[in-house]
Amino acid sequence: MMARKLGYALGVLLLWALSAQGQEMAPAEHPRVAVAPFAVHTAQPQPQLSTGVQELIAQSLLNLGVELVPLPEVRRAAGNQPVASESQALDLARRLKARYVIWGSLTQLGDKASVDGRLVDAERPAAPQVLFVEGDWANLVDAAQQMAQQVTVHVLAKAVVADVSVRGTERIEPDAILVQVKTKKGELLSQETLQEDLRTIYKMGFFETVAVDVTDTDKGKQVTFVVREKPSVVDVKIKGNDKIKDKDILAAISTKPFTVLRMNVVNDDANRIVKLYHQKAFFHAEVSPSVEFPQDPRKAVVTFRIKEGKKVYVKRVTFTGNKHFSDRKLRGIMETKARGFFSWVSDKGVLDREVLDTDLDRLTAFYHDRGFMDARAGTPSVEMKDDGFHVTIPVMEGERYRVSSVQVQGDLLETTPKVAEKLELKEKQYFSREKLRKDLDTLTKHLMDAGHAYAEVDPMVTKNQESHTATVVYQLRKGPVVHIEKITITGNTRTRDNVIRREIQLAEGDRFSVSALERSQLNLRRVDYFEEVDIQSSQSSSSEAMNLNVKVKEKPTGALSVGGGYSSEDGVFVGGNIMERNLFGRGQYLALKAYLGGQTSRYSISFTEPWLFDIPLSAGFDLYDWYREYNDFDKDATGGKLRISHPFGTWSRWHLAYVFESAKVSNVAEDAALIIKDQEGRQIKSSLIGSIERDSTDHPFLPTRGSTVKVSLEYSIPYLGSDSDFVSVVCGVGRYVPLWWKFVGFAHVKGGYIFELDADKPAPIYERFFLGGINSIRAFRWGDVGPKDPETGDSIGGIKFGQVNLELLFPLVEKIGMRGVLFFDAGNAFAKGEDFRLNDFRKAGGMGLRWNSPLGPLRIEWGYNLDRKSGEDTSNWQFSMGVFF
Repeated sequence: MMARKLGYALGVLLLWALSAQGQEMAPAEHPRVAVAPFAVHTAQPQPQLSTGVQELIAQSLLNLGVELVPLPEVRRAAGNQPVASESQALDLARRLKARYVIWGSLTQLGDKASVDGRLVDAERPAAPQVLFVEGDWANLVDAAQQMAQQVTVHVLAKAVVADVSVRGTERIEPDAILVQVKTKKGELLSQETLQEDLRTIYKMGFFETVAVDVTDTDKGKQVTFVVREKPSVVDVKIKGNDKIKDKDILAAISTKPFTVLRMNVVNDDANRIVKLYHQKAFFHAEVSPSVEFPQDPRKAVVTFRIKEGKKVYVKRVTFTGNKHFSDRKLRGIMETKARGFFSWVSDKGVLDREVLDTDLDRLTAFYHDRGFMDARAGTPSVEMKDDGFHVTIPVMEGERYRVSSVQVQGDLLETTPKVAEKLELKEKQYFSREKLRKDLDTLTKHLMDAGHAYAEVDPMVTKNQESHTATVVYQLRKGPVVHIEKITITGNTRTRDNVIRREIQLAEGDRFSVSALERSQLNLRRVDYFEEVDIQSSQSSSSEAMNLNVKVKEKPTGALSVGGGYSSEDGVFVGGNIMERNLFGRGQYLALKAYLGGQTSRYSISFTEPWLFDIPLSAGFDLYDWYREYNDFDKDATGGKLRISHPFGTWSRWHLAYVFESAKVSNVAEDAALIIKDQEGRQIKSSLIGSIERDSTDHPFLPTRGSTVKVSLEYSIPYLGSDSDFVSVVCGVGRYVPLWWKFVGFAHVKGGYIFELDADKPAPIYERFFLGGINSIRAFRWGDVGPKDPETGDSIGGIKFGQVNLELLFPLVEKIGMRGVLFFDAGNAFAKGEDFRLNDFRKAGGMGLRWNSPLGPLRIEWGYNLDRKSGEDTSNWQFSMGVFF
């Protein structure tokens, strides 16, 4: 049965091959080739394959232009018996007056076919050429064609490509052409392939003319592609531009000096310039390209002449069909805006078609999130008038749908009912696609945190158009529980594996958890040793196991930097540091820092081991020398700190430190307060400091959400050699809350108290609380808020304080990260014996801006004294900027 099927298949293949070109014979000048019957070696006898292979090879040779001895003549001379030796082949060649004879065998090797051939030259007796082809048993046509190609290389040696070269290039590398063509050295020359190659080279766009030269050599055909390059561009000129600089236009176009002139590229560049002007609101801009040859017909000067015209902004954005939401509400969702007050420093008011298309998606999503399941935003009408663009967007709201029921079905876990209670999409609420998406994430994460790495959650939403309700069914498919089999780390040329592994919340053998995987990725980014962090999963040895591949790209972690800036407290300052955040690839931190300002100088050395004993216990030390000029005295201190800390929860960490400081109070003014004079001289502070802090904000300088909490306690202990005996407690709580539009509210409350445990060993004057300045009550300079000596009027600091800061933050120039701020400050510090009274809080209001500029964080704020007293300033500017480079 197998042999019969193969015979049928072979017959079909033979009919296909024979229909390719018929029985056309090769030109008479070619040497004649005889194809003898092939021996066949198969598991079961199949004698018909002997002549079958003979006919397939013969037809393939005919298709390649080889002159054959007709097969009937070969069969009369040789019969149907395969040729078995070189002498038989030579005898057959003499009888048939053929120059070449090809013979051999076909062997079946499972589903593979091996064709072994021999080619003998009757005019030049020598060892036969050995030919070999291996292919699929089911595709003998392909094997025969490959065998025929090998025969042709030997029989028609002069038709083989000896070499391929390029002539006429000046700037284009010949290899850039040769890689495009299909004619290759060692292959048979094909006129069709040559014609295709000529078309390919011409389409490259670099040449005026393309030709091919084919010459005969002893080794075969020499193929040379002869090209004439288009003129080169020697200069590109921009004329008529005023609003956009030459360098910005040249950066946007592809036509450059010393490149080949291509008119299609020049025309495309003109369109690119027009688009560039459209991005700047110059919608009347016109660009006319021209090409001149002032000195040499082969050297072109390309000129783009520009008529800029006037800017055209979006004047109005209106809507039709909106019944439930006002135009103002819908405009707030869009990025396309009418021209505003700050348009001169931003892109607000510029019409961008791509942005407008995205706005339609935003509008549709807005409606879908509020129950309008059939709503969509139509194609906008844009009309250019004398005062600008008038954009009208049609809105089809449709009916509003409520959720009639929410169900969770399928593969449920024990904890699924509790998770289902926390889903955002609830019965009787208006349907929301955003809530639906969040619920899908919640349920998927719920399953994946239980180890079901391949879990799927399908939402089935059914609308009832009569009652305008929708049922929601979440179908859970959890899949197998997956464990981590192997974790591999690549890309770390410096950082040690254990430094990376300790940040990964999963280990070999652990059950998979998507939350742990996300936290691992976040941890690796937060250590800030790597430019790129990518954790990919891959299939392991079974469906219940998974490998994790951690790929990192390291970045420099050392820095030698100097810089400077200005603050309203210290005036002009300069500083520098030598820092390494990943010492010896161990994740350790070492820094030498120096700071010199108008009233302050600081020098320090710090070292931190973030994982002491290979647990997340951070330990380190600081040594410092700190000099500061206060209003009525100077403080010169040297000291050190030993510290440890450990994280807990998601965003929290506790700290414990021991501080030893030797400080000298000097340059006390003669008219200074008595409390200041009493502390003149050197004091030793030996204290323990404990603190807990939590920070979940989303940005270190421009946060929009999250909170900060810090509670610290310091105990200066005489038993440890301290000259003072006190306990200082400071607590601060802040929270950022997104409000309407892009406004962010910030509320901050802070307070502290110093318990002086021994009247003979009071807290040093510089440990007391001084308010005022950019970080507390902004209408006052640093130290101006708090108790004063009744006789001298000197600020002596308080032993207790409280302050409240309320801020409204909003984008000024969002593109560059500039924010505006409106603020209200209140607070005061109180001396020993004074009551802590909210009515005595000093109050200030004001405004300012904050910018994470290329030169570093910048704050400029103006505070107005809301309850000014005699002799006080009405207002104060607060300014801070720093940079390291």
